[in-house]
Amino acid sequence: MENIKEVLTKILLADGVSGDEDFACSIAATILREFGEVTYRENGSVILTMGDKSSDKHIMLDAHIDRIGLIVTYIDDRGFIKATPCGGMDMRTIPSSAVTVLGKENITGVVCTFPPHLIKNDSGDAITKDKIWIDTGLPVEKVKNLVELGDRIIVRSEPKELLNNRIASAALDNRAGCTALVETARLLKDKKLPCKLSIVLSSQEETSELGARTATFALDPTEAIIVDVGFAKQAGVPEESSGKFGCGGIISIAPVLSRKVTNKLIEISKSFGLECEYEVDGRTTGTNADVIAGSRGGVPCGVLSIPERYMHTQVEVVSLEDIESVAKILAKYVEDGGAF
Repeated sequence: MENIKEVLTKILLADGVSGDEDFACSIAATILREFGEVTYRENGSVILTMGDKSSDKHIMLDAHIDRIGLIVTYIDDRGFIKATPCGGMDMRTIPSSAVTVLGKENITGVVCTFPPHLIKNDSGDAITKDKIWIDTGLPVEKVKNLVELGDRIIVRSEPKELLNNRIASAALDNRAGCTALVETARLLKDKKLPCKLSIVLSSQEETSELGARTATFALDPTEAIIVDVGFAKQAGVPEESSGKFGCGGIISIAPVLSRKVTNKLIEISKSFGLECEYEVDGRTTGTNADVIAGSRGGVPCGVLSIPERYMHTQVEVVSLEDIESVAKILAKYVEDGGAF
């Protein structure tokens, strides 16, 4: 079994823009098959089943596997590719980025930018969503042969190992959460579980939350925990809604969440000596919990997030220590049979 850093790197290097997650799911499925039965949902999610399949208790752990990117909308008569965001891209980071167009072949390109020498007055403001053009260097005939409308585009970003056990990369939202669930499965591999466990790496969270919505309806769990990324502390980020690196995770408190599940997460984190931080929302959470909680007759949910800096950019940063801590909390939660 690969270690956490190796698993994270392997999943990060898979493409998988929202709505086109098949390759990322195939990589994750290969890793997960070591721990149990793996199945696919028609709309792109991958599901691992473990534990007592006949139990009335059925815990679901969810982390979305899709990543933000771009989608091809038009090709002009010079071969330039027009694109628009697929998910919440930070438009400030897009100009002059290197990209890969995921066509019939993977094609390297760059996002066009206007030379600063030709900018007059304030006309050089940040690029807007309707003005993203890609230059591949290929003639129009070649581009139109290799690229179709709807093809996805990813911003090129190799994972980089920082000091203090941290990783910088695009797509850590939410491949960090997926890695935490792989590590959870590893921790539970040889345990006799008091419940059925479904680990869901869900599709399309960044665009519609469709993967979590349909998987939850099909699986009909009795409770669920959603793992995503939350804001890590840095200058300018509110102290009360962010977590420091190494805290072990951020536990959400919100009306849409089950207080019983949340309290169980808090209890377990304290038993490990972790100093988990908290994010309180007055309505929903901005995660898959918002649709999972309302599935069928309702699913009691909790949210446990991995602190992350620079969200929705090419240089998102997380701590490997937090990924490991989140997995430990989740494994203990399942071993205890959940909150009910």
